[in-house]
Amino acid sequence: MAHAPLNAAEGGGPLPDRARQQRRLIDLALGAAWLVGLAAALQILSALLGSSPLAAALAGAVVADLVAARAGVQWTDPLEREAPGHRARLARRVGLGAALGALAVVLALGASLAFGWATVEAGAPSLSFAFALARAVALAVRDELLLSGIPLATAARAGLSSRWAVAFSALAHGAALGLAPGATASSFALAAALGALAAALFRHGRGAFAAVAAHASFTVLAGAGLRGSLLDVTWVDGALAAGTRAFGPPAWLAAAVLAILAALVLRAGAPRPDRPAP
Repeated sequence: MAHAPLNAAEGGGPLPDRARQQRRLIDLALGAAWLVGLAAALQILSALLGSSPLAAALAGAVVADLVAARAGVQWTDPLEREAPGHRARLARRVGLGAALGALAVVLALGASLAFGWATVEAGAPSLSFAFALARAVALAVRDELLLSGIPLATAARAGLSSRWAVAFSALAHGAALGLAPGATASSFALAAALGALAAALFRHGRGAFAAVAAHASFTVLAGAGLRGSLLDVTWVDGALAAGTRAFGPPAWLAAAVLAILAALVLRAGAPRPDRPAP
């Protein structure tokens, strides 16, 4: 998918200060329009396909990819696509994202067991976990292109620090969940922290793969993975889960873990893209 680069600059030499400010406002307004328009389209699509959650998630991912591409969101840095070892780098980024999402679940669950907030028994893996994983990946593609990709692409075009875009993305993830019935302060914090980690990975990896992997990994493990597919967890105080099912001390703890991981990724910075050999 040949998406436009996040750091793309459009035409010509330096602009006067006033023109630069006007251009920045236009870029921000266009980014907001893409964000709102895509969110509205996805809401309509979800309503039409509400009887089939997996189909709705897959269709949402396809629509998000098509529209986000028009907004300048990239899956990978164009400079890297021509460089040797591109596939290996993508595999490492997917592995990093999936590992960080899983690490957050493991740490939060381990602490919850230690504090007596939960008890655990062995689960019974089944084919349903594969469907849950497919849906988690589709939802992650949809949400990260919408809530991380567009803010980061908009910030890059407007010449703003991508750290501000990461903060905005985190709030957008939380706000998207906050509009759902049954949302709590702890589930909002968890969604925002997961969004911060995903956006930081999007920035660090100069593309969507690591962000999608982290989001999907956390969602499927904290969801189906703890509800019998891998482990069967009984929550005594609160619950660690995906979305509005999360609440109480385990949700706050997971949010703290995700926020720390996001800070570490941001501290690592964005690596320079490898350029193809001449």
